[in-house]
Amino acid sequence: MFRIVTLITFLALSMGLQAQDYLVVPSSNPSLFPKNMEYNRDKLLYQVDTVVYEYDSLDLPFVDDFTSDHFPALIKDPANDPRVKDSLFHAILLLNGQVYQGDDGFSKDSTFTYTVDNNGDTISTSANPIELIRYFNLSTYPPSFEILNTFPVYNITDTLGGGSDSVKIEPFYVQDSIRYYIVEKDTESYYLDRSVYRNYTMGFYPPSLGVATFDGLNQYGLPYNFNDISTNGRADQLTSVPIKLDGTSDSTYFSFFYQAKGFALDGPSQEDSLSLEFYNSTTKRWGLIWQSQGIPITAPVDSFRQVMIRVDSQFRTNGFQFRFRNRARLSGAFDNWHIDYIYLDDNRSIANPSTKDISYAYQATGLLKDYEVMPSWHFKTDPSIYMVDNVELLVRNNHKDPLLVFNKIILYDTINNTNYYIWPGPDQFLQIPAFGSLAFTYPINFSYPSEAIDSFQVFKGTCDIDFRPAPIETKDFIRANDTTYATARLKDFYAYDDGTAEAGYGVVPLEGSVTTYMAVRFDMPFRDTLGGVMMYFLPQANDIRSQSFILTVWSSLSPSGIVYQKEVRSKAIYDEKDAYIPYFFDSLLLVGPTFYVGYQKIGKLSMNVGYDLNRNHRDKINWSYDGINWVNPSNNIRDGSIMIRPILRKRNFDVGITESIAPKVDLKQALRAYPNPGRESFRLIDPPTDLKQLRMISFDGRLAREFDPRSDVYSIAGLSKGVYILHGLNDQGESFTTKFIVTDQ
Repeated sequence: MFRIVTLITFLALSMGLQAQDYLVVPSSNPSLFPKNMEYNRDKLLYQVDTVVYEYDSLDLPFVDDFTSDHFPALIKDPANDPRVKDSLFHAILLLNGQVYQGDDGFSKDSTFTYTVDNNGDTISTSANPIELIRYFNLSTYPPSFEILNTFPVYNITDTLGGGSDSVKIEPFYVQDSIRYYIVEKDTESYYLDRSVYRNYTMGFYPPSLGVATFDGLNQYGLPYNFNDISTNGRADQLTSVPIKLDGTSDSTYFSFFYQAKGFALDGPSQEDSLSLEFYNSTTKRWGLIWQSQGIPITAPVDSFRQVMIRVDSQFRTNGFQFRFRNRARLSGAFDNWHIDYIYLDDNRSIANPSTKDISYAYQATGLLKDYEVMPSWHFKTDPSIYMVDNVELLVRNNHKDPLLVFNKIILYDTINNTNYYIWPGPDQFLQIPAFGSLAFTYPINFSYPSEAIDSFQVFKGTCDIDFRPAPIETKDFIRANDTTYATARLKDFYAYDDGTAEAGYGVVPLEGSVTTYMAVRFDMPFRDTLGGVMMYFLPQANDIRSQSFILTVWSSLSPSGIVYQKEVRSKAIYDEKDAYIPYFFDSLLLVGPTFYVGYQKIGKLSMNVGYDLNRNHRDKINWSYDGINWVNPSNNIRDGSIMIRPILRKRNFDVGITESIAPKVDLKQALRAYPNPGRESFRLIDPPTDLKQLRMISFDGRLAREFDPRSDVYSIAGLSKGVYILHGLNDQGESFTTKFIVTDQ
């Protein structure tokens, strides 16, 4: 379903009423955390020495709609990145080229050697010899240096009767060093920094795929100031590399689109701003060219607006640069602005600011009906059930004239190098009105053949638009925004969310209480084993890492059917891959076909779990004060999905997936075994008639033992102690199961 909502509805959702469950602005973006970074709430910036990007000046035209990534390379681990070379610079080098090895340093002022007699009277004073050093300024790259006259840091006293005494003074020049990591030139890099957040989800009805979002988080997803939640100041900036404008005319124009708030939870207020500056390479100064103040907090989501500015002659040099900057609250993803479709070129006219360009406004909806990700062995039971009926897209025409557009979706068979499915036929076109949009609905009258489906797989549908018919000179202005992908991701877990947290969701305990409950419903085609849960916790100003919570699995909420609980004291960590923290069970747990996963929170502070505003599964979210009376999110909570993912058939990272023993029938009928627990053998009490198969299956999905169903006694000698599943089948295909515990005594 498209995210095209009325401004009235959006305003109502944004304002909300006071409730015990809430949405909160993210105070960080864990998905951007550098590799192996331990989360530190007092750390304002993350830096491993200094990363330096080499670049070349760009030619016109300059065009970026943020569909593609033209930011400098994201270097999370510079010491081990093959794109990086490093250089170590020292502050002090002697003129003979040798690095100064001492710890004493040098004095700016003269030091002396005093000669005294036995009575302590000074007979003579002589200046210590000058030490000529090369002193580098390490705050710039490459470091600049000065050749300086310096002096030893000791005043020396020699006594005629023998003996010498040295008194060290405070050095002015001391040895320091810095390692610069130099990133090789990249012709596809248009900017010098990457503190803004390039994304496909935050803009509301953007001109094209992708926006650049300005907020209060730096490039590593950390707040600029976490300690003072009210501080407002300079935050993100986006600075271009130098662009060649020498010889251009007065018809050189710079244009862009901007929006306040969009789909973000928080928009800029009146004390916030977004500004544009141009660089004058002659005066070496930046000049303010344009600025927009924030909107009142109660205002609805703003639409994208285009700004077109003629570039004055003072800026039209080969060293031209532009820079966007914002002012925001510095303690999180507050006061959001979004930039799109930057276009700089000569021979433009303010009377005709548009380009002949069509674009998808959003990414395609997924190929899975109810989930973003699901296990492959569940999907393959009947792909037609789990695939969507239609893929929906929204296409924009950014031109002053109507355009005739060819469109298609292709599902590829990568194994046989052909197509599974293509729609529509090659001669079908749609006309998009001038400066208008059109919703495309692609029917998916296809389901993947089961034999082509394997674990950890991504099926991809390529959605494409283009002008038809059109000569080459009138082709689409930006081709990259004409393609998006609808995917079906098959992993070993279920996910409702797309992996991006636009907000945090939590529940405030009742006054005098410290307990709340959160549970998310999942539905599978058959019972299966659960190995753990992944959770996405958002760091928050009130540090919750000292609190514990009880990881919980329910078979039902009403009545309450708790089947697993484990207290988690490892705290909510924030530095794992993709920001998800896996919590594995002690052993695999048989659940389903319907089950709930979540937690019981213990502590006065609420826990903020990631909340995806672009996927709506709020009907699967449940919360409670007592674990008995459950409700869905309150009316003031915007549509979304909580970021909790159950892991199937996986006990740890090194345990693979076994598909062959997955039962394909309902396992509601129970076996009765005695003794249970058992050590050497067991019998079946009232065994099923016509029993033709009996197996013992370990909780990680492996076949532990197969028995002769005609026997009266079944040996379990030699099996390791632990929890197993005893599974039987009769001639009618009916399935029977029970949990069996093997002991060592």
